[in-house]
Amino acid sequence: MTRIGFADHLFLRMHHGIGKPVFNQFLWWFDSTVPDSELRKLHANLMSGLLSREVVPPLLPTARHRWVASDNALPIVFGVSPIEVDGLRRWAEQHAGGEIDPERGTGWQLSAAPVVGGGTIVSLVCSHMVADGAAMIAAVRRANGEAGRVGAADLGSRPSLVDAAIDDVADTAGQVRPILSWLGKKAARTLSRTSSKSAELPARTDGPHRRAVSPGGGSWTPPYVVVECPLDRWNAVASEWGGTSNSLFIGMLTAVSESIGRARPGDELRWSLPFNNRAADDLDSNSTKIIPVRVPVSEPGDRDLTRIRKASKTAFTEFAARQATGVSTDLIPLPLIQMLPDALVRRMPIPADGAEGLCSNLGTLPEAFTTIGGVTARSVAARATFGGADAEFARTLGGGLTAWASETENFITISMHGMDPDRMATDEEMRGVVADVLDRWGVDYRFW
Repeated sequence: MTRIGFADHLFLRMHHGIGKPVFNQFLWWFDSTVPDSELRKLHANLMSGLLSREVVPPLLPTARHRWVASDNALPIVFGVSPIEVDGLRRWAEQHAGGEIDPERGTGWQLSAAPVVGGGTIVSLVCSHMVADGAAMIAAVRRANGEAGRVGAADLGSRPSLVDAAIDDVADTAGQVRPILSWLGKKAARTLSRTSSKSAELPARTDGPHRRAVSPGGGSWTPPYVVVECPLDRWNAVASEWGGTSNSLFIGMLTAVSESIGRARPGDELRWSLPFNNRAADDLDSNSTKIIPVRVPVSEPGDRDLTRIRKASKTAFTEFAARQATGVSTDLIPLPLIQMLPDALVRRMPIPADGAEGLCSNLGTLPEAFTTIGGVTARSVAARATFGGADAEFARTLGGGLTAWASETENFITISMHGMDPDRMATDEEMRGVVADVLDRWGVDYRFW
């Protein structure tokens, strides 16, 4: 039986407990028309892949939910009216959630529409509980015929009541062991601190300097920007200033944060960098790890990327060392958090990790992902979005930016959400800041 992981459970709670479901979305922009027949073939193949999964609650509340293969799927949505290029983001927003529900086995949806002037825009949306970015890429590669990848059948089917009960008892026992171990160690540390006269060091409070602003009023949704840059120029600029594509991406986001007043030169910002080394036979829906990296905030005219590149290398080296030793940084055992009832979780504050935001670089996307029916996308955009996120919810997260970069043969495409309602009010404001930052670097760009 395939049990859900901690991240899966977190996104399940976001979906039905907290009421702010998280959806992942990939957008393919093709210069040529992708035949409807090829899209239907892709849809049919996805139905047999790992996106077609359903979450089933346990009989014992102390056991984890389980994954089973799903026979349900939302139908593919074909648009009839051609979409203007400057309307692609609005079209994406209209197809970024809908009836997706992992508890009914309908955790994903495929949509497509023609583009004015020729071409096709395609959207694949998943509940984040069903798949992270790496799992979505793996699912599409399998659907496009790449061999050696597991499918929905490998998840198994619903067990009988007897088998489910027996397995729930075993799963609970496995979950309780690390909790008891943690309680024992915590008790020992408490006794040790009680007998010690040494004072604890104060927590760090030297965060970035925020420019004071008045809280905005009225309705607000996270600003959404997609910008496409020629890959050869992007890489040339990164190399010129001593960096890589990834360090230029981080530098760009850091400059945006400085421009809107979330930091000032001389500060440091901490970014969360997702990392994933998913294997072809991996059944997990979420296997991404987060690597924190602290980078300096530079003056607007300073384009040196060597410090960001060095900080990133250090962060990844330290992460690899922690992984090799198996040292856990969790303050509370994850099984204990999973056991907490939804009613209690709803009343708990959403924890903020102090990061400025998410900086997810997917790198060069494989051909088996960028090509559908023999037609290769000019660019691919990726993002994650909170369903129903408003200003109050964004403030509880601490604001900041969430951004994704992906590379095709000729372009790097960057998607960004502004999560600070008091400094990023509209798409237009955010687009203006991004344009100014790219102009500083001398990078050509085109907004969707």
